[in-house]
Amino acid sequence: MEWFSIWWNGLKLVEQILYCIAVPASLILIIQTVIMLLGLGNGGEGFNPSDTSGLDVPDSIDTDAGFDGSADMDTDLSNHDISNPSDIADFRLLSVQSVIAFLTIFGWSGITAISNGMVEWAALLLAAALGFGAMFLVAKIIQWSSRLAQNGTFNVKNLLGESGTVYIPIPEKGKGTGKINISCGERFMEYDAVTEEQEALKTGTPVRVVDIIAGSTLVVEKI
Repeated sequence: MEWFSIWWNGLKLVEQILYCIAVPASLILIIQTVIMLLGLGNGGEGFNPSDTSGLDVPDSIDTDAGFDGSADMDTDLSNHDISNPSDIADFRLLSVQSVIAFLTIFGWSGITAISNGMVEWAALLLAAALGFGAMFLVAKIIQWSSRLAQNGTFNVKNLLGESGTVYIPIPEKGKGTGKINISCGERFMEYDAVTEEQEALKTGTPVRVVDIIAGSTLVVEKI
């Protein structure tokens, strides 16, 4: 390793610092890229909050609170459009990915500029500018990816007015929760459901979705 010692000692102090920044950051960036390409950085399909199969559902619910609050909840949600380009709430300039991108570009840009004879202060300014540019670009890419994922998530509101079939009997007048099978487009799903009907809805009964409460519990009526 004598050649390395000779090469290292021949560098300026600022170049040594830049190498200490650039090399580890580059290695981390490569590892992040490999993990992303292999799909190991996410949880697969993720948790679907509308999928309540396998969960214990209470035998009874407070229908007054649920029915009264549903309209307000829908209004609040509709006023917040997370896919609106003007909404920058999901834009995060500081993240692990963006900081690593900054350090990588800053380090190698500074090394290249100094190696080509640029004065140190000018090289560091140029490297910082390029680093911030890379940082901003990575943050935007993460934001766009997040919006694509959000746009691909099924919105339970799309089920309003749709027809389905009772799968597990639904007690009358909101006294308990059953389940229905319902299709929307190419999706065939199972949801918890309650009803305000005066009689229980038996398995196989055709129903229509008239409201949504508690996030993803459907309020249905007999067709």
